Formats: sequence, C-alpha cells, structure tokens
Amino acid sequence: MGFSENPTFYLLIDKIIRRSKIIGLTLSIIGFFYFCVIDKIDKKAELDARSFAQFPGNSTLTKDDEDFLNETKYYFENYKYEEREHVIDIVHDYIKRMSSLVDTKKCEIKINDKVKDYILISNVGCKFCNNIENLIVVINFDYKERKYFHSLVVGLTLINYFLNANYMSKDIIFLFTNKELLYSLGVKNFIEHYYYGNTENRKVLTRSSIIIEFESIYPSNIEINYESLNGMLPNQDLILLLRNELNHYNIPMKTDPVYHAILNVALEKKYEKGHIYFLRENIPSFTITGVSKVPLKRKMINLFNFTKSLQSFLRSQSNTHEGFCHSTNFYFFNTIKKYVPISLYVFCVYLICSYCILKLIKGTIFRNYVNFIVGIYMYIITILTISMPIYLFSTNEKIYDLIKSEKKLPICTEWHPDNFNKYIEISNYWLRIFIISLFVAFILNYFISWIIYKYVKIWDYEKDRKIQKIVILDKIKHLNNLLYNSSDVNYVKKFVNRYKTDIEYINKENKLVKPKVIHSDDEDFMDAKKKKKVIEIIHEINEMEKDLYLLGDEKFKYILKNTIAPYNYIMNHTNIFYFLFVVIVSSMYNWAYSILFCIILVIPVSILHNIKMKKHKMISKFIILFFILGTLMYLYPFGGFILDVRNKIMNMLMNFSTRCLKYMNSSGLSKKAYFPEFLEFICSNKMFEALYLRKYYLDNKDIKFNYNSEISNNVLLNLYSIARNHYCIGSQLYPLLCFTFFPILFYIIFIFFVQ
Repeated sequence: MGFSENPTFYLLIDKIIRRSKIIGLTLSIIGFFYFCVIDKIDKKAELDARSFAQFPGNSTLTKDDEDFLNETKYYFENYKYEEREHVIDIVHDYIKRMSSLVDTKKCEIKINDKVKDYILISNVGCKFCNNIENLIVVINFDYKERKYFHSLVVGLTLINYFLNANYMSKDIIFLFTNKELLYSLGVKNFIEHYYYGNTENRKVLTRSSIIIEFESIYPSNIEINYESLNGMLPNQDLILLLRNELNHYNIPMKTDPVYHAILNVALEKKYEKGHIYFLRENIPSFTITGVSKVPLKRKMINLFNFTKSLQSFLRSQSNTHEGFCHSTNFYFFNTIKKYVPISLYVFCVYLICSYCILKLIKGTIFRNYVNFIVGIYMYIITILTISMPIYLFSTNEKIYDLIKSEKKLPICTEWHPDNFNKYIEISNYWLRIFIISLFVAFILNYFISWIIYKYVKIWDYEKDRKIQKIVILDKIKHLNNLLYNSSDVNYVKKFVNRYKTDIEYINKENKLVKPKVIHSDDEDFMDAKKKKKVIEIIHEINEMEKDLYLLGDEKFKYILKNTIAPYNYIMNHTNIFYFLFVVIVSSMYNWAYSILFCIILVIPVSILHNIKMKKHKMISKFIILFFILGTLMYLYPFGGFILDVRNKIMNMLMNFSTRCLKYMNSSGLSKKAYFPEFLEFICSNKMFEALYLRKYYLDNKDIKFNYNSEISNNVLLNLYSIARNHYCIGSQLYPLLCFTFFPILFYIIFIFFVQ
C-alpha cells in the first residue's frame, strides 16, 4: 500500500493542513532566527586539495630578490618624470632592461572620445613545460601615484624571479592596469583583447587569476575580496591556499563579516573589482587589497614577506596538473579561518518560505486549472505593465529611437560629482514612467476584478473542498466512541433509539437553564445536560454521513458551484506562487538575493494573509496606507519640505543605530561568544549606506579623487547607479528588482485594498 492509499498518511496530512498557519509561521520564525545566528554555526575552512599543494612557506626568494625589490622601490620613488611621459612606458623599459626574453606588449584602451589610456601585458614563459596553460597576475595601481608603488614593486620583483625559475609548469601573464579606471576597464579590455581578439600567443586554459592592489600608503593588513556579480564566487581552495601562505609569513588579513558579505553579494556592491570579469570567463579569481584604518608606517606589513607569500602561492599552482576543486561552490567567510557553506545557509531560505509553501499547499484555488491560468495570465500582464516600461526606458536605446525622443540612458564613461544633478534628472524620468505604469496596472487589475465580479456569480461560488472518505470515517468513529464509551451505555442506546424515532426533535432549540444551586437530587438538570450533548453528537454524525453519501464509492470529490474563484482569491495565491518561483530561480545563481528577498517580503506576506477579522481590517489598511505614503515620500524626487523631513527621519534612524552600536561595544556585549552578529550588522548602518562609491571619474582629466558632496536626493542617485551597473557591466540586480520585487509588492498592496 503506497502513501496515496494509506489511511494513516491521509489523516496525518489532514492534521498538518488544519494547523498549517501555526506550523508555517513557527517554521518561518525559526528560519529567521536561524539566519540571525548562522555565523555561529560555521565550519572550519580547510584546504581540500592538500595533495596538490605544498606545505606553506616554500618560497625560494633570496636576499638578492629582496635587494631587487628595494632597488625597484627606490627607482620609482625617485624617478623624475618628463612632460607627458606615461608610467606604462617607464615600466615597459624597466622590464626590457631586466630581460629581453619577456614578451611585453603595450595596448591602448579607449575610455571615451576624449580620453584614452594604456595597459601593459608581460608574459613570463615557462622553460621546461607544455605551455598550453597559464596563470594571470594583475598589478592594479594608480598611474598618477608618484611615491608609493607597492603593487608595482611586488609585480616587478615576481617577474624578475620567475624569469629564472626552472620548475614552473605554466606561463605567468603579468597585467599592469590603472586602478582608477571605472569598472576596472583595464581588466575588461585585456579579456576582450586576449581571449577574443588574440590568436598568436593565447593559451588553451587559464587556471586562475589574482589581482593585487593597495588602498593605503602604509597597509597594515590584507583584505581578500571574493564577492562578485550575479552570485559568482571563486574556488575557495585558492583563497585558502593564499591564506596559509600569508599566515606563515605573519601577514595579517581579513574578510568582510558574514552579513556584510551577504549584503554585498545580494546588492552586488563589489561591482568595481576586476576579478568579476575573470569569473565570467569561468576563471577562478579574487582581489587582495592592502588596507589600513589609520595609515601608520610602523604598522605597515613587510612588503618582501608579502612577495614571498605570493611567489609560494604561484608555485603551488604550478604543481597542480588540474584545477583545484572544493565541495562548496557558494559560501561566505565568517573569519578567514571559518566559513558558512551553502549546506548550512540554504536552510534559512527554506524555513523562511515555510509559511508560503504550506499556504499554497493548503489552498484549494489551484485545484481548478482555470483559476491557475487566469492568475498566471494576469500576473504576466501586470509584470509587463509595471516592470517592462521602466526596464526598457532605462536600459534600451531602441525604444527612444522608436518614439523619436531624446535618449536618457546611463552614462558609462563618467561618474563625476558635478553631473549628479543630471543623473538624478535621468532617474527622475524613469521614476515618472514607473509611477504611470503603477497607475495603469492598478486600473487594469481593478477592471478585471470588476468583470469577474459582474459576470461571474462569485457569491454563489463555494471554494472547492476535497472531501476524504477516510477522514470522515475517522471522525464518525471518534464521535461514536464519545457516545458508547460513557459509563451509562444502556441509557445512551435507549436515548439514541428514542431520538431517531422523533426526527423533529432535532430542530427544537431547548434552552438549558442551569439552576443557581445544584444539589445531588437535581436529576432533571443532569439528565437534560446529558441529552443535549448526545443530541449534538448525533446531529454531527448525521451531517458526516450525508457528506459520506455524496462520495459514493469514490475516495474524494470536488464540489464546485462555479468554474472560477473571486479575483482576490486567485491573485492572492498567484502572488504566493510567484514569490516561491522567484526564490527558486534566484537561488540558482544568487542565494544572497534569495535570503534578502525572503526576509523583506515574507513578513508582509505572512501578516496580510493572517488578517481575516473585520475589526482589524481598518487598522491594517491604515498601516499599509502609512507604508505606501512613507515609500512615496522616500522616493520623492524634488526638494522642499518633504525631502527635508525624509532626511531628518533617516538621520534620526542612523544616529539611533550608531548609539546602539556604541553601547554594545562599550558594554562588551558584542565581544561575547554567543552575541548574534546580526544585531551588530543592523546597528552598523550598512543597510542605509549609499549603493555608490565616493570615487568619481573626471571627464576632463584621466584621474579620480575622493570627493564628498551633499546630494539632494541620493535615493534617485542610487536608482541611477543600479541601472547603470546593469547597463554598463551586466549586473543582474536591476532586472531582479524590476521583475520580482516591484510586481509582488504591487499585488500585496492591491489585493489588500480590494478584498
């Protein structure tokens, strides 16, 4: 007997469905709290491919190499630049003086119509090998820097060493790029040239790539940036291999905490790092950055030890004749020694979605396929109405050609503070289109709901009920036990027979009056009470038998008085269906977005679906109306009173979070072992940070600089920045927001007001 024919299984499912609301909410709350403590359930980060890697500390750099590093550093710090002399030409000549065997090529890259720049590609070939594979080392430094060339000095020292290394089994390509180019344009142009425009010295396979850069003149530790776009992450073994080397040479390092990394991956905040382009080509890559909170010379890392760790890291990769493999392909580092794998992280998403899953299973709307088709059809129409216009007008130039209008698309070749008002004006244009789309979608959905209400007799609609014979028989058995398992069985049998002979007695409403004082001889009251209870049980058994008679010999039957459900019932369940669909689809490539999506939406979905009592309806609608007004105020595009109020509210929230964080640090709560890091993350104001960096490209000069300015409407600037990242480098966050978040939020609000 299978599950489908097992009475026990039917009864278990029936009990679960009856309590689905409590079970779903409980599991969702457990999932959220599990997410809040996920950093405490981490695993030790260990190298899987130990058999392919050497023990750390196998660097063969000598005192001569250290002298070369110091000489190179002194040379560039004291070099007297001539007018219009490019630093790439200086590096090119320096490499040629080292050895003429290095295949070095200078390539021009075009930034815009006015500005151009150069990259330098140097190939250090292996001597005794089948040179079909290579490794890539990117030296990312500021071309305008005139005093501190840390990454450049490290790169040239490695080139000088590997020229004489006879053990390498792979070529090494050293790429010199300008760190200040937007979107790591140097790395992007290198990939286009080397992999798609080069047919002479292109290798069959690139095993890995590492990008070296420094943000501080006196770096005190190394930060490992592994987050990328669209959920792509590098091979974890490569990071652990470098970690072991840096640990051996006492180089301090750090990674972002778990929740910071989740936010970075979900919102794709590391879009400016060059390793994203290598990951797109399925080349494991990450960026190591020299940073420091306060640049102090006495705390600076030993640059030669850092070079030794890189040399040993590259040598270990030369020993492997196949790529490193790690069982975890999606992860977040907690510390550099521990990480949260997908095998632990995935349960947060599943548990948070439990309420919606059980709500959808319990619902009987989709048992009629007409309801499902109508719901999906209306959802698709609404998505096209809401999401498609803003997406096309912000990312596609052909639509402007079609309507013969001025193009208002993101600008990829500049990010200048003087043009912020122009960017805000463009995003304001998109926002107006979005508001018009919302209005059209509201009218469309209201019209369809009116048609269903007008031409379909929804008041005669009875939600389809799956009547199960096994469940009914179980209830009848339970009621019979209540009747015949009492102490006075003979009395009950006589009363039942007398009751069945007088059917009209069922419909009589006998009001049972309890005497003020009950004595032991109040037999009339006790007898009437017993009769009343027996009558109620018999009446319930009769109703059960009527339902059982309707089934006949079938196991279940659908009872429908009409072929279509009310509009709000259909779209309510379709919204849940699409919610789960988005979670599944987005989790295929970006689990970070899935968890963020669940946390933001599962709360209103759960609350709105649990509100059924009429006395709470007006209060709930008032709360949702307040939420809508707050959202509109937050997106308000113009200056004035509303914008000032919004800024004051945001500053108040950020100041409150800052005070909470200071209290947790001063009281020592944040240092306790079991203190949830999630609370510290919430109070760190990371959620309120702008989605753009304070580094901007100057259109009239080929440099960047740090620039702080008061932005009148940073919300619209953030919208422009997200759309710009999608338009320029292919970030998927913008279409995710357009086609997932916006329509679901629309139906939550719309259904709430029309039901």
